[in-house]
Amino acid sequence: MNYYLAKDIKEKHKHNAGSKARLDIEKTMERLGFLPAGLHHTTITSNRVLHYMRTRANVARMAATIGKGDTLVLQYPTRFYRLVCRIAHLLGAHIVTFVHDLQCFRHKIFIAKEEIRRLNMSDDLIVCNNVVRRWLRDNGFVGYNKKGMIETLQVFDFFSEAKSPERKQTWPMHKIVYAGQLARMKNSFLYDFGEYIKGYSVNVYGKGFDSKNAKNPEKFDVKGFMFPDELIGRAEGDFGLVWDGNSVDSCSGNFGEYLRINTPHKISLYIRCGLPLLIWRKAAMAGFVEENGIGICIDSLRDISGIYERLTKDEYDRMCDNVSEVSRRISEGYYFSNAVSRLLLQEDNNN
Repeated sequence: MNYYLAKDIKEKHKHNAGSKARLDIEKTMERLGFLPAGLHHTTITSNRVLHYMRTRANVARMAATIGKGDTLVLQYPTRFYRLVCRIAHLLGAHIVTFVHDLQCFRHKIFIAKEEIRRLNMSDDLIVCNNVVRRWLRDNGFVGYNKKGMIETLQVFDFFSEAKSPERKQTWPMHKIVYAGQLARMKNSFLYDFGEYIKGYSVNVYGKGFDSKNAKNPEKFDVKGFMFPDELIGRAEGDFGLVWDGNSVDSCSGNFGEYLRINTPHKISLYIRCGLPLLIWRKAAMAGFVEENGIGICIDSLRDISGIYERLTKDEYDRMCDNVSEVSRRISEGYYFSNAVSRLLLQEDNNN
């Protein structure tokens, strides 16, 4: 049997990108016939103690559910990861881990060797992109039985009943969309960006951006926070911008550099909004954007004015058509379904 360990979501995190990605993966696994190995909570708690006890109960229930020959899918990082892996292997189960984030890059919690040591407790991995895949191989991932396979997701699936506007009918609005967590430590480039915005404006969705302290604040329209379903139906613009850090000329600093290896969930949100992407050329997801024809890679935010000057309506329409196709796929769980199915098929062929 195939199982997954369900995630208990805290109240304060239920609307953030990380929880949305995890819950959508669980939905996809349910559609594929996977069963929850632990307690599948239908209510969300804000109580830290209750959250911790629920997580422990999940581990105990998992140990009573799985057995020899079963496959257990985990989402990493997660509490008690090493303990869960030890128990599952003792019971004869096969472990597949989906890696959302490498903690040695995102939070600097572990050094690389420690992260690899933890992930080597899994038999196989599913990772977000090929950059992560290469890094793991180069740094020693071999899997629990030294035969570990790694499949790539490509892009996060994103379930929503909301419908996006028809972008082709509104081009050009001369507006781009920037959405997400807008804390200055993560997005300080916004405060200098206004100096280089010419011939367009920026609609900002989220909390934390003080446009009054930005250069040329009139270039920004701060829309405030919207839940994903609302944003999909209401986002106004021609492109979604994928950019982090403290510079308009490159994605620099810890948050900016993380784009070299990370797959931001906001990419899937923009796609569901029907928005072609503007993305840093050195980002890990730049290749996916180019290969699927869903946006334009840029070296600097200074490039955007020139894009509006050169881009034709036919070129924009083709990007929108490609975005619609990828949006259809991520709305159906296509990418995770493919990744986990390929991995399990390879495992069957090897046995």
